[in-house]
Amino acid sequence: MQRKLSDIFIEIAMQGIKDPKFGNSEVMHPLMMLAHIAWQRETDDSMYMEGKYEKELDSFSFSNKKLKTELVSTNWSDILKRMQKYKQLRFPNNKRVVTLCAYTPQGTLRVEWKYKESQNIKPTKMTTNFDFKLLKP
Repeated sequence: MQRKLSDIFIEIAMQGIKDPKFGNSEVMHPLMMLAHIAWQRETDDSMYMEGKYEKELDSFSFSNKKLKTELVSTNWSDILKRMQKYKQLRFPNNKRVVTLCAYTPQGTLRVEWKYKESQNIKPTKMTTNFDFKLLKP
């Protein structure tokens, strides 16, 4: 049985932080977005969100001190590349295509996916909920 993508996305997002103790920080929100982008670029569309994700990241307002303290880099593109490499190394054969990645009102991560039709695998869809609070209540 395959691991839930929500679990995998959290693992990938954690590659952007210096220490697991920051796993409940609000910086996990943009990191989760980057994990989603990294996954899609490695499985479906190498240009996914190109020229768009940077604008989305600008909507998050974090102090430079917070970013320097918690993130492995203050350059989002570098973090994205790091996540893509991690996906390539740890999950090279996992080709599920994400159709939805979002937080629920309960603060859990929801990931929906399908197989690419060209993979000659019977199409399926799986919804996962991972009860992992990324923000402290």
